[in-house]
Amino acid sequence: MKSSTTLELKYHEKRKKNYNFSNNNIDNKKVKIKYNKKAESEFFVDNSALAGFTGERILYMAIRELIENSLDSCEANHILPEIRIELKHIDQENDLWSISCTDNGVGIPSEKVPVAVCSFLTSGKYVEKQQRGLFGVGLKMIAAFSTKDTDTPIKIWSKDLEEMVEYYHELRTDISTNKPIILEKNVVPDSDSIIKHNHGFKISATLRARLSPITKNKINDYVTQSSIVNPYADITFENDDGKITFERRTEKMPEPAKEVLPHPAEMDLQTLKKAILNFRNQKTTIQGVLSNSFQKLSNEKAKEIINRTDIKNKPADQYVEQELIKIVNICKHTKFQSPNTDHLSPIGEQILTAGMMSEYTIVNNKEQNISKNEGNGKNINLKILKPAMTSYSSRSTVINNRPTIIECGIAYGGDISSFKLYRFANKIPLLYDEGSDVAREVVSEVNINKMGITKKDAKEQFAQGQNNLKSDRVAEILPIHIFFHICSTKIPYKSAGKESIASEGDMKRYMKYCLSDLYRKVSAQIRKDLKIKEAENRLRLYKFYIPLISEAISDTLDINIEKLNQAFNYVAEKHVKKERMHEEQSLDTEENSNNSGKKILKERKKQNLILESNRHKKIHKEEKKEKKSKVSKTLRKNFEKPTLFDFEIR
Repeated sequence: MKSSTTLELKYHEKRKKNYNFSNNNIDNKKVKIKYNKKAESEFFVDNSALAGFTGERILYMAIRELIENSLDSCEANHILPEIRIELKHIDQENDLWSISCTDNGVGIPSEKVPVAVCSFLTSGKYVEKQQRGLFGVGLKMIAAFSTKDTDTPIKIWSKDLEEMVEYYHELRTDISTNKPIILEKNVVPDSDSIIKHNHGFKISATLRARLSPITKNKINDYVTQSSIVNPYADITFENDDGKITFERRTEKMPEPAKEVLPHPAEMDLQTLKKAILNFRNQKTTIQGVLSNSFQKLSNEKAKEIINRTDIKNKPADQYVEQELIKIVNICKHTKFQSPNTDHLSPIGEQILTAGMMSEYTIVNNKEQNISKNEGNGKNINLKILKPAMTSYSSRSTVINNRPTIIECGIAYGGDISSFKLYRFANKIPLLYDEGSDVAREVVSEVNINKMGITKKDAKEQFAQGQNNLKSDRVAEILPIHIFFHICSTKIPYKSAGKESIASEGDMKRYMKYCLSDLYRKVSAQIRKDLKIKEAENRLRLYKFYIPLISEAISDTLDINIEKLNQAFNYVAEKHVKKERMHEEQSLDTEENSNNSGKKILKERKKQNLILESNRHKKIHKEEKKEKKSKVSKTLRKNFEKPTLFDFEIR
């Protein structure tokens, strides 16, 4: 029998041999990593979620991108937009959809059309400017998806503002090379012209996509909210359910946004190199490049920055990276003035109020019978919501060294029946990811119950029939629509899909200020409505019990029951009416005092100053009088007091 030690040694030797054998196999079969280059179009198609084109959201994103491009094209030259969107199901078995968009914008020059439509990362939007688009890939995604999933080319009609000639293109995208494939290009004769204006653009594409009821509603909501935030646009939307038109409610347009120089506090090495490249054909020093390429950076400030770096002031193209990085580091630690705000294009009080005062909403005739509607759709119609009152507030701030304007509007009562939050960024409606948006946080944290509106009263009067009401917040029980709009050269989106805004810097604080202002303005009206509803409920209760009381009295005293009912009803109505009038007068007085609060404070201060002055005058007068009386009294006493002369006479 072999000893245990001998067996253990043999076992370990065998394991070692096996281990060496396996290592030899690995060494003999070395894996080589291949490095391949992927075209931009191929990258975005493979990672379509980065641009928001995922699953059932393809059609929603396509319509969104087309509307945004059309609005930007019109507003660039202050043209009142006329936009027509069509979405038709052309092949139900293969889920093929036809989508088209026509506008009266500035158009695209004929030689730029193929690249602008089909080549990724080629756009006119890569500038420091407030604009709806951010990445310039929306139109390219439509062209790429059309090429990837169908054999139908994308069709383009474009009439540029300067060319004044309509060109027709049939294009496809070469996804492997990120280059356009031009199948056809020709000039459209006037007799066959598709674009009826002197300038404009039309695109028609075929996409493979699924359209769920949720996505369909989101598309309807997007078109609707676009008409609210752009009431100066005339938008026609046609789908398989019918055709509806969102008519223009105002001809006033916001001033177009302007391109602005970057702020020096946001400078990095790449930005500085790009600024130097812009002056490569000129003999310019680094001091001249800095003062001419960045805002709030004067020639003296640039000279001071260069002196602090201990670098000689020489031609800009002669600096090496180590010297440039010193300049960047000094700028990072230098305090500059706040950036300009005049280049931004907010909606403005007049335009936003026009949108809030006539909110369009799409109604499906299959689900709801409507006796009278606006519009001429087959299965869908437009209904206009007119609130009882609206209010507007705005604030300006700086977020990440970029000027930002926060606008807030509120619509209350009237045709509005429940709470709704609207979110906009650079005039784009945001429909997804509401729960993670800064606007939702602000609504949750700002309480309207501090304005004298209790949760109990709001639930009793406004939450009737809303048994499934999830929120316990007072504002979300009231018939209120809240509108938040953020405009900036760079919106702090949480994701590439551009659906929710992050809470950065002082944004949330200023949004709270705006909402608090609006709550103060509408709170008096809400309290008035609460009192009116309470009085109506009380009168309804009285009228319920009056017949019972009248019957009991009639049986006891043998009095005519009809006369008793009339008398009791008259007394009840008179009593409730008197209470309502008293409440309305007191609330109106309060509202007027709130609206003219500053004026009243000034008047009070002025009155207090006058009273104080009068009081001082009175005190001074009284002191003077008292002093005078004391003097006269002393004189009188001295006069009445017998003197030596008097005794001598006597």
